[in-house]
Amino acid sequence: MKEGINMKTVKIKFVGVYEGFEPEWMEIYNILKRHYDVQIVEDDPDYILCDSFEPYYEYLHYPQVRILVNGENYVPDFNVMDYAVCRYPVAFQDRNFYYPGCTNPGEHWHALAKKDRNYTADFLKQKEYFANFITGHDSEHNIRGDFFKKLSGYRRVESAGTLYNNMPNGETVNWLDNSKAELQRKSKFTLCFESTSHRGFNTEKITDAFFSDTIPVYYGDPDITKIFNPKAFINCTDYESFDAVVEKIKELDQDDEKYLEMMRQPILVDPEFPERLE
Repeated sequence: MKEGINMKTVKIKFVGVYEGFEPEWMEIYNILKRHYDVQIVEDDPDYILCDSFEPYYEYLHYPQVRILVNGENYVPDFNVMDYAVCRYPVAFQDRNFYYPGCTNPGEHWHALAKKDRNYTADFLKQKEYFANFITGHDSEHNIRGDFFKKLSGYRRVESAGTLYNNMPNGETVNWLDNSKAELQRKSKFTLCFESTSHRGFNTEKITDAFFSDTIPVYYGDPDITKIFNPKAFINCTDYESFDAVVEKIKELDQDDEKYLEMMRQPILVDPEFPERLE
């Protein structure tokens, strides 16, 4: 609560969130705290902030206003939800707010508009690796794995997730200890393949890559270039085949000036979009 200001109290209860969940990881919670005295309660809440994890459908036991806040590949059912903040641009009166997955984590997302992209030739000395691939499972139609194997036919790709792991002693990286960002920062390219290709659905994969000063090789949301500058990354859907994508990567890999030219491009189509969205 801001000192000296009486703020309206709002009582909320989290339902169906994932194991290890922390309220501060839900951006809407952080935004609400700027305007209300937010109290997390077990009994008699004003609002239910719910997600889609176990125990499934627990939110149905509560008569209060139910607001789905979901970062997964999940379309809200407005027969059981009053409102939603989700990863799909669903249009249903005022009941859904489209909050793209690329906005997470917030500190990475908001840093993109202010990022200094004036890279010099010395920047390339930081690149110990050609490319990285970080995922725990394949995508629909095995597209992730197929592309990883195809690109690996040109040069070694560091696979630091559990899928096709090729790291020493099977080591993996994650975002919690910053090891993911460290590997990406040392790589010229990062494979950013969504688990599915649906219009409007994107995740933190491309944001993390931009934040870590590597060129994203992206596959997923057909509308991704409404948010990110198409000159700043390799969008697989712009090419007729994965073979053509690999040829583009090879071109940039073998020409430092072309590589740096892409790295210097502004990241966002509209640098004011992050602030306006919030």
